Amino acid sequence: MIAGPVWLASYPKSGNTWLRLLLSNLLCGQSDPEDINELSLAAHSVVNRHVIEDATLIDSFLLTRDECDRMRPALMEEAWREAADQDLFIKLHDAYCRFSDGRPVLGRGARAALYILRDPRDVAVSLAFHTGKPIATVVSQILSASTRMGGTKPHHEQISQRLLDWSGHVRSWIAQRDVPMHVLRYEDLRADPEGRFGEAVAFLGLQVTEDELARAVAQSDFGRLQRQEAEKGFRERRPESTAPFFRAGRVGEWRDVLTREQSTAIEAAHGAVMAEFGYL
Repeated sequence: MIAGPVWLASYPKSGNTWLRLLLSNLLCGQSDPEDINELSLAAHSVVNRHVIEDATLIDSFLLTRDECDRMRPALMEEAWREAADQDLFIKLHDAYCRFSDGRPVLGRGARAALYILRDPRDVAVSLAFHTGKPIATVVSQILSASTRMGGTKPHHEQISQRLLDWSGHVRSWIAQRDVPMHVLRYEDLRADPEGRFGEAVAFLGLQVTEDELARAVAQSDFGRLQRQEAEKGFRERRPESTAPFFRAGRVGEWRDVLTREQSTAIEAAHGAVMAEFGYL
């Protein structure tokens, strides 16, 4: 069993939540699936405002983006030292960025990272439903190197996180050498969940049986997740969303939703990285 923090990193709406559910059902689940709103998987937030506010006693809305960023490495590294004997799985959507002196904004000390990526054309469709924004707006965000999530509006529970454009996000994680990393394509995980998830589990050094792996995959089946959300809601669904969080998860849905101009714009901007990972 691993000890220490593991990044679960992705551009938004690329399958990160599903990956956490797979891990939670594998490591913590029993005969019944994990409650999607009360995962037993040990985690630690890196973006919630209360982390900064509890440590500094400062209202984070009084701080600039840069001031919040500069606090993050020390706060994260301190939390990890206190939990050195625990297994922490930490979801995040930040690009892997550095300060001018080379220090990573996310701090040092993570044991490993799982990076999950998804066809940016399908990301655009999923993000539009999730954020309640027009497809055209979301496509523009995926194309912009200045894109962030979180923000400064009153009562926003997360600090601002730098995403970059889709290619920049992928490249930032692929290029980093601070943390050993395993890359998963969402499409492969959908097509062969036991095989691909099993590879990720083996990378992390987790000792599990084939039966345990199969149980976790079955308990994390998309239909089961949709039924749970329909019955009790899901806390990660945004108020402005125009569809359930576990809406479809379909591969290639962009063909039915994006205009030719929108898909062409994404392909023109991100074609090199898309081709590298088999999307073109």
